[in-house]
Amino acid sequence: MSKKKLTKRELHEKQIIEDKKFKRTLLISFSSLFVFIIFYLVFHTFWHDTKYTYRQYALYGKQVPAELVCMNGDKLLKHESIKLSYKGKNYSFCNKSCYDHFVKHFQEDAFIPDSFSGDTICKADALIGLKNRGEPQIVYFQNIKTFNQYYKSRK
Repeated sequence: MSKKKLTKRELHEKQIIEDKKFKRTLLISFSSLFVFIIFYLVFHTFWHDTKYTYRQYALYGKQVPAELVCMNGDKLLKHESIKLSYKGKNYSFCNKSCYDHFVKHFQEDAFIPDSFSGDTICKADALIGLKNRGEPQIVYFQNIKTFNQYYKSRK
């Protein structure tokens, strides 16, 4: 087999085609990199908001860990709370000012009626759940029985 020699014109056309392929490859590569960087920055920036929104839906009907709530404001938090002890019981707060308010108004803030039975319970001993799906408001329960009955009645 003999190789056919290319004319200048054919060589020029071949070079143009190869240049187009190279440019297309570069464009796709840099576009992919750019999209990946933007996606990473957006996800990294809004990570706490993403977790918070997920928890508002995923934890509905399940026990909410005490370290995710502020017992002074009865809200689900974007970040983990701080556990502080008062009168021998551990309570969760979003910050020091909530703790100070809780200490000043202990009788009003530390005890709350069970959301299903209505019995008065201490927040430190209660089971915690979300009041509504997609909302940060929390409710307290005396035991697992009232916890389950509350969510069965809401279906």
